[in-house]
Amino acid sequence: MNNRKGMSLIEAVITIAILALVLYPIYEFLRQGARSWQLGENKTEVVQNARIGLDKMCDEIKHAREFYTIFSNQVRFWWRDLDDDRTADPDEIISYFWSGTPGDDLLRQFDSEAEPTPLANYVDLFELRYYDDTGMEILKPDAVYFITAALRIKKTDKDGSYTSVMRKALHPRNI
Repeated sequence: MNNRKGMSLIEAVITIAILALVLYPIYEFLRQGARSWQLGENKTEVVQNARIGLDKMCDEIKHAREFYTIFSNQVRFWWRDLDDDRTADPDEIISYFWSGTPGDDLLRQFDSEAEPTPLANYVDLFELRYYDDTGMEILKPDAVYFITAALRIKKTDKDGSYTSVMRKALHPRNI
């Protein structure tokens, strides 16, 4: 008779079970780490989207020389006199607007441009309020003294919903 040494089926099953017990927690740890990383990326994207969009818009409104259209979800103004001719040219007039539909982009467009440029994505709320020098809320473009802006970004994906709200108050310097 040959004396054969080897593993029996029972020994192989026990070895695989022990290996699974050791590897499963490692797998779960790595999976949770990857999920946490993705959640952090999504949160960061939403916050940066809101901050960059609102900062860009408010910085340009601070330099406004004259307002033409003011609504709660739209503003159109003479930004800067780039060529010092004291005349508002199409490449000096900017509009910021949002359709009012959650998920649409906040858009920025010069009068000289054919298509608007997205400034912020996943917009859930965009609201501008205009005040005169007495602090009364107004809707007259020629009396704007102070503006408050609110931008809420909401991104939803398979892992959840991420929201960031940014608010700013500003006074146009050149009016």
